[in-house]
Amino acid sequence: MSADQTTRAHDETTEVRRTRDRRSRGRLRAVLAGAGVLGIGAAVTLAAWTDTEWIFGGTDNDGTPIGTTVFEIQQNVYDGQSFQNRENWPTDATAGRLNFTVAAASLSPGAVVYAPMQLRAAPGSVGGTVVLNAAQQGTGTDPGLFGALVYQARTGVTQANCNAAGISGGTALAPASTPLGTGGSASFTVAGAPDATTAGTPVDVCFQITMPATATGDALQGKAVVPVWSFTATSQS
Repeated sequence: MSADQTTRAHDETTEVRRTRDRRSRGRLRAVLAGAGVLGIGAAVTLAAWTDTEWIFGGTDNDGTPIGTTVFEIQQNVYDGQSFQNRENWPTDATAGRLNFTVAAASLSPGAVVYAPMQLRAAPGSVGGTVVLNAAQQGTGTDPGLFGALVYQARTGVTQANCNAAGISGGTALAPASTPLGTGGSASFTVAGAPDATTAGTPVDVCFQITMPATATGDALQGKAVVPVWSFTATSQS
């Protein structure tokens, strides 16, 4: 091959390479431009599907709304009115009256009198824990006599057994010889109602008031006392 032919062949090869390089660079710029469209190195907003799901709070998959429980304790003092809700003493004059019988109106030193009652959860109510609070001095109470008398209260003693023979069979809520101004030392449970129309199982409570044999002062004669107890119940759930 002559020198001229070699020079032309070299020039043609160089031109082919330049053409090929230009095409490669063009393809690279096209690829980079396409990448920019797809969001690489550029902020581009794309359309997308959307879906909204709604939820609400309920219970048991039956549409029942979320709500609160009912908590209500009722008392029965065997006054012919059965179970009642009496919770607003002293503004409510209908507080339940424990019936200590006629003997309680004429106490002498050593006398003991008894009165039964019951507590239960009202229909539809949850259960709770109950404590007996210290007695307050009701209207007409002589402070001296109030301070002299003692009491005890026991759960699990029925109306028929709320007497000297039966009171020891219960569970002490306030032990014997507790001053009227002292509350119970134990609590007890009132079971919840089984449904909205049925009340819970009643808990029997027996109260005993004693005028100690040592309470012989003349200042106690001809006096009256009205001890007013209250129960505080706290729901369990």
